[in-house]
Amino acid sequence: MRDAEKRSNLTILTETRVHKVLFEGRKAVGVLTETGVTYRARREIVLTAGALATPKILQLSGIGEAEHLKNLGIDVIMDLPGVGENYQDHLEATVQAEVKDPISLFAQDKGLKAAGHMLQYLLTKTGLLTSNVVESGGFVDTAGTGQPDIQFHVLPTFIGFADRAAEPGHGIAIGPCFLRPKSRGTVKLRSANPRDSALFNANSFSSPADLDTLVRGVEWAIRIIEAPSLARIVKRRVLPTPGLERDPEALRDYIRSISKTVFHPSGTARMGRPDDRMAVVGEDLAVRGVEGLRVADASIMPTLVSGNTNAPVIMIGERAARFMLGKDLVA
Repeated sequence: MRDAEKRSNLTILTETRVHKVLFEGRKAVGVLTETGVTYRARREIVLTAGALATPKILQLSGIGEAEHLKNLGIDVIMDLPGVGENYQDHLEATVQAEVKDPISLFAQDKGLKAAGHMLQYLLTKTGLLTSNVVESGGFVDTAGTGQPDIQFHVLPTFIGFADRAAEPGHGIAIGPCFLRPKSRGTVKLRSANPRDSALFNANSFSSPADLDTLVRGVEWAIRIIEAPSLARIVKRRVLPTPGLERDPEALRDYIRSISKTVFHPSGTARMGRPDDRMAVVGEDLAVRGVEGLRVADASIMPTLVSGNTNAPVIMIGERAARFMLGKDLVA
């Protein structure tokens, strides 16, 4: 990947925010940055800003639900009501336990230990810094449908949350996350000022089915962490409080209070067929109703994939490149 940075036909600009796509009629011709600099496109523009920033840029550019844009004083280029709708993400709720021996990642990122890990990696490309921290995982069918609905992330450390720090000491965390959320959120403009943050409503757990699935996942994680095979290393369960799972409403409250994103935002400029009014892009990833503009990130997913989004997004980018080169034409 680093070799690509040396290509003569590639320029990478960091700390450069795009405010909007510029149009001549309905043809995308360039982008305007926050510094006021304009970059013209010779052929096409591809948005890859992700499921939060891509719909924001589209709406600032005049592509979105017409009434919403008009109310903000934005000239409408194309009325596409699906822009900023259909937001989806994977949420997880962890079960955590203290371990008997100092075998977790606790304090490995501080002082001489951290320096030692860095030196080991630089010299041998081995050791702790080769880890992605999520050391293992798995997929489970908790509903008996024949298809997994929960993915487990297993970390050899306590983990914290937005509103509180991680537990002190050495621990382990098992985080079940639901795979096919039914809840849908939105990303809409707060104003026509590009510097204003978007109005983001994840709308998590608006579908009761998502909470039901995560309850089953947490119950599975509790059984795993308290299994005899882990008894030799686990000292005590820390989260949720032992016994809490016997109260269904208390368990649901626990899950609501600690659930967090696993950073798979998707769906806000979704792909669809020509007769789908809420579709933002077609099968060739071109934005509907305009020329010279495509989207190539997780926002084009109609429904969130049942797993991590990294590899699918790489595939989306590769397909977009082939579409632009005319190598993979959609019938």
